[in-house]
Amino acid sequence: MDAGVRRVMGLISEINVRFVVPVYQRPYSWGEEQCLQLWDDILHCGRSREETHFTGSIVTMQDGSASPAGVAALALIDGQQRITTIALLLVALARYASAHPDEQLPYSRDEVMLGGYLTNPFRSGEDHYKLTLSKGDRATFRSIVDNLEDPSRPVDPTSKRILQNLSLFEQRLDALSNVASVWVGLRRLEVVAVSLTQGRDRAQLIFESMNSTGKDLGAADLIRNFVLMKYPLDCQAEAYRTYWKPLEDALLPLGEDDALDDFVRCFMQMAYAPEPLGQADLYQTFKRYVAEGGFDRNDRMGFLCLRLKDFAQYYVATVTGELAQPLVEASAADAPAFREVTARLAGIAELGVPQARPLELELLRSCHRRECTLTQLATMLGTLESYLLRRAVCDCEGSAQTQFLLRLVAKLQAVRNAGEKYYDAYLALFLVEEGTPRRLPTDDEFSRALQSRDCFGFSRSFYLLTRLNGHRAAASAQAGEKDAVPTGDVPTREGWSVEHVMPVGALADDAWRAALGPNPELAYERLENTLGNLVLTPYAYDLQDCGFDQKLERLRQDADGVPERIALSSDVLDQQAWGPEQIEARGARLAREALAIWPMPTVDAATLESYRPTARAASLRQTTWQDLFDSGVVQMDDTLVSASPMYPGRATVTSTGKIMLANGQMFTDPTDAYERFLGTIGANPTGLNGWTHWRLGDGGPLLDDLR
Repeated sequence: MDAGVRRVMGLISEINVRFVVPVYQRPYSWGEEQCLQLWDDILHCGRSREETHFTGSIVTMQDGSASPAGVAALALIDGQQRITTIALLLVALARYASAHPDEQLPYSRDEVMLGGYLTNPFRSGEDHYKLTLSKGDRATFRSIVDNLEDPSRPVDPTSKRILQNLSLFEQRLDALSNVASVWVGLRRLEVVAVSLTQGRDRAQLIFESMNSTGKDLGAADLIRNFVLMKYPLDCQAEAYRTYWKPLEDALLPLGEDDALDDFVRCFMQMAYAPEPLGQADLYQTFKRYVAEGGFDRNDRMGFLCLRLKDFAQYYVATVTGELAQPLVEASAADAPAFREVTARLAGIAELGVPQARPLELELLRSCHRRECTLTQLATMLGTLESYLLRRAVCDCEGSAQTQFLLRLVAKLQAVRNAGEKYYDAYLALFLVEEGTPRRLPTDDEFSRALQSRDCFGFSRSFYLLTRLNGHRAAASAQAGEKDAVPTGDVPTREGWSVEHVMPVGALADDAWRAALGPNPELAYERLENTLGNLVLTPYAYDLQDCGFDQKLERLRQDADGVPERIALSSDVLDQQAWGPEQIEARGARLAREALAIWPMPTVDAATLESYRPTARAASLRQTTWQDLFDSGVVQMDDTLVSASPMYPGRATVTSTGKIMLANGQMFTDPTDAYERFLGTIGANPTGLNGWTHWRLGDGGPLLDDLR
């Protein structure tokens, strides 16, 4: 590693070098605030004689090679934001000089163009451009340089940030009385220039130390750099396209800058469950996962990226509530189950409990591995939705719920390793928490809370009522009722709102006071915001002071005025009067319907008993692959044979008990080994349980049977 203080203009104008922003670096991201800070520093420097300004560090990586024309490409490990911004200012200065030929300036357009600041003037192709940006910035910046050389060439409009900052500098130069100070200030900027050599210097450690405050780069940037810096410079672009970009593309539907950070945190939470990550440094957690999983050895980083891409698709489904068909193979006969899975994912997403996402990832993976069917997956997601809603309705304590969901992920992973029935175990693990702070509220508790609580002020009131509405509409359609149109399970409608039948201003109306009975104040306070007194409407209106007849008329208009009948109002429209008796009766009906939508899971008594904590504690511990090796059931040099005729292949047991594939990669878990084996032969790298797909020798027993 070579390091020293250099003038920026001298550094970037070196002959026969060009700076390349690696593909894994984030796009150019400086905004007006950062550009103006640099502008002020340059002006101050240019107006103060004998003064320089230190502007950070520039770190480059070289591999010792050069193009046929003798131009060396230096990878910009750190400093691309400053270098790019200075290059834009140089373009603005060159344009200014062209537009003001009579103005006395200490520089000229030709000096900028021929001085090696923006181009290597006597080189062509890639070697011609002094700076090569990444992703969507490259074409725009390059077209700006081309236009400067030949004004007839168009400017690519793709990168708005590049064009905005160039325009900002041009405006500042036009408003400046002495442009010479900018040129002088630029020539006085200093940096610490650090030159690394590939294979000798640990670029990632240096990169981390220069970005340790987290102000410049987010966790996603650090993780991306960490992954792709594992590859040689000349392989990084291909590794990005093959391994990392598919992961980014999988998260595109979320359209959020922090989607990758959120996904990786969710994945890490699933991987390390039940250990709560909390606000732990995400980047350090990711590095820990890579090291513990051996993904930084034997070219397994690409395998990790492909695994992350699969889970990213699951993650998008948990956030959006929309499951892409290819995630879970489904035949035409599975279509109803697939629709139910999608509806349950949508319901959980609408409930807005991000702590449930690691468990959802675990469930989707289990179905992809064929550890459960689509129908079972729909039931399991339905149980999770019931758990979340019932606890919200019953105002159960939130931290206990978060703790339980993480513990459940870990328990399910243990169930998988034990070869036990995944589906039965999942349902039983909810039921054995009865009587604890982590419990799934019973039917009685849920029903009582629904009928008595303030449902109007309930944060999930809209979700609750739209689901009840959809259930009623579907039931009416199934019964063949005239004009009944099913609205789906979660019929969210923009602009719909929750409305009272007995209005908020009921106590100011004599008719309503009479309907409320001998103690109207008490009845009103008890019933106003309960479930039985609430309906949905697609129109925002205020009928606080109207009578019941006017309410009925408006509800009929609602039902006739939208394509889908407001099924939730059907039993209100059948009433001749509205008071405590009708409100309580309707609340009881809706509570019964809620029990059908969000039911309790059911398992047989023996299974339930086997998963009670005392029974589990008394049972034998899980047999692992290491147990098989330590006990001599499998031994060094034993051969594992793929049991699938579609995927023939072999692996060998090493002297330390690892499973070694034909390519030399080694694993401590049969499923991980089988997944990687599938990847090496071009098959789907996930979805099959290694315990049930490796045999001990030709025609020998499955590992699962040995266990």
